[in-house]
Amino acid sequence: MNQLMEEHLRAFEARIEQEIDRRVAFIREQVTGTGGKGVVLGLSGGIDSAVTAALCAKALGPDAVVAMWMGAESSSVHHRDAKSVADAYGIRFLQVDFSQIVNQFHDVMLDSAEVLPSEIKIGADNPLVKGNLKPRFRKNAEYWMAALLGHRVANTCNWSETAVGYETKYGDAAGDFSVLGDLVKAEIRILAKHLDMPAPVITKAPSADLWEGHTDEDELGLTYEALDTYLITGEADAETKAKIDRLYALSAHKRNLMPLVSQPKYPGEGR
Repeated sequence: MNQLMEEHLRAFEARIEQEIDRRVAFIREQVTGTGGKGVVLGLSGGIDSAVTAALCAKALGPDAVVAMWMGAESSSVHHRDAKSVADAYGIRFLQVDFSQIVNQFHDVMLDSAEVLPSEIKIGADNPLVKGNLKPRFRKNAEYWMAALLGHRVANTCNWSETAVGYETKYGDAAGDFSVLGDLVKAEIRILAKHLDMPAPVITKAPSADLWEGHTDEDELGLTYEALDTYLITGEADAETKAKIDRLYALSAHKRNLMPLVSQPKYPGEGR
C-alpha cells in the first residue's frame, strides 16, 4: 500500500472513537433535529449499509432503526449477511422481494419502446437499463416506509463510489442525510472493525448485487485500494489517474442538484 495512504489510515484509526462520536452526533442532529422519529435504510448485506445501520443504532437506539432487505433476484449470501447485521445490533428487520415487480416493469417498458427505431436504442444491451431499476425501487420503498413511520432515510453511499459516479441517481444515491459520504472504503472497513461488524460483511468482495456474480471492482475496472489511494493522496499511475479523473468528470451530474438557468430568490431569506 502507498505510504501516504498507510499513514492516513493509521491516523484515522487513532482517532476512531472521535470519528464514531462525530457521526453519532450528526445522525441525531439530522433525525431528531428535524422532527424525525427514527431512521429507515436499505440493508444490503454490504459493509456500507451495515456500518450506517450500526451507527444509527448507536445514535438513536436499535428500536428507532428500520432496516429493509429488498431482494431482486439477489444472492442468498447478501440476505444472510444483512440478517446477521440486524441481529448483531438488534435493529428492526423487514424483507421485501422486488424480483417480480422489476421484471414486470422492465417488460412493460420494453413493450412500450417497440415503436421506437432500433438504431436509437443505444442501451438495448446495457444490463444497467434493468439493473438500475433495483436501487430505484428500493429507494421508493425506503421513502414509503419513512412516510409511514415519520422516519428519515439514511443514505449509505461512500466517497469512493460518489467520486466516480458508482451509484444510481435517485436510487442508492438518494437520502435525507449521508453518514459515510466523506469516507473512502478503506476508512469504512476500519470503522466496521471497531463497531464489531460480523466478519463476512467486512471480508467479502463489495457488490451492488445488480446481477448474478456482480462485483463493484469488476464493473468499475478499478480496485478500491487504487481508487481510495488516489482520492486520499492524489497519487496513482497515469492510467489509473486518467480513468478516475474521467469518471469524476462524467458523473458530476450525480453529485449536483438539478441545474437551473439561474437561482431564484426566496423573499423571506436575508431579512
